[in-house]
Amino acid sequence: MKPNQLHAFVAVATQRSIRAAARSLGVSAPAVTKIVRELERELDAPLVERSVKGIQLTDCGAALLPRARLLLDDLRRAREEVAQLRDGNAGQVRMAVSAAFAQTLFVPAFQRLRERRPGVSLHVSEAGPAGMLARLREPQVDFAVMHADPELLQDEFICLPLFPVRLVVGMRKQHPLRNRRSIRDLLDAEWALPGDGGDPLSATTRLFAALDLPVPRRVVQGDSLSAALALVSQTDHIGLFIEPLAKAVFGKLGIRLLEPEDPLPILQVCVIHRRGSELTPAARQFIVCLREILEEKMPSQ
Repeated sequence: MKPNQLHAFVAVATQRSIRAAARSLGVSAPAVTKIVRELERELDAPLVERSVKGIQLTDCGAALLPRARLLLDDLRRAREEVAQLRDGNAGQVRMAVSAAFAQTLFVPAFQRLRERRPGVSLHVSEAGPAGMLARLREPQVDFAVMHADPELLQDEFICLPLFPVRLVVGMRKQHPLRNRRSIRDLLDAEWALPGDGGDPLSATTRLFAALDLPVPRRVVQGDSLSAALALVSQTDHIGLFIEPLAKAVFGKLGIRLLEPEDPLPILQVCVIHRRGSELTPAARQFIVCLREILEEKMPSQ
């Protein structure tokens, strides 16, 4: 299998269209068709078939797709590592980050990386835990920075714990329930919570299971931190956040930090990457910068 064959196949599988794949690759549609057919002959198996809905993958094509993506990603990493070792100041870092990390530690870590490797470019995407793990699997990113329970991660991932974070509850300063001190007393309120409720990595699942309480009935859930903060600051919704974010933005938005009597769970902020996939020198350098920032900001941890 040649890289150009894998690129053409992945483009067709992703776009579900020969013409769209050709546009994304900057070649002609007949050229894409020819390359994919060469790959099918080499593997002696059909990979794609046309239907009224466009291009569909065969069972063989569906099995090949994730492996093709991983092979191409390994080739990309190999080229970047050689270039970074040769030039010392090149390459690209692709990461997925939680909204809380983006609002707190990302900028100082990025600035330190830029000082040391001004030629390195960054591509940053933001998502919830499930979305970040999906990006790692495909693979669309080199690593993710997120808060999670490392014990709940699948074996396909390597987790590098950075520091623990406490979950906190926030509400607007004049919320009618502002004097309550028990989570149980807040269950009938409207909540803005992360995740989808069925995700074992979700802070929502973790919180209410730890307190042996049902999830509130009236909930707005999702991965939009901006929406959650807007609801909590402008309405009577109650929100669940991690403490570093609360310290950074609650005061600016008129949100008060509730100190409930209930012991709230502790999560770990982690760097997560796919097992068997080595990080490039530039990616490792970003993590080094992040650890240094943490040591300066949290010397006791």
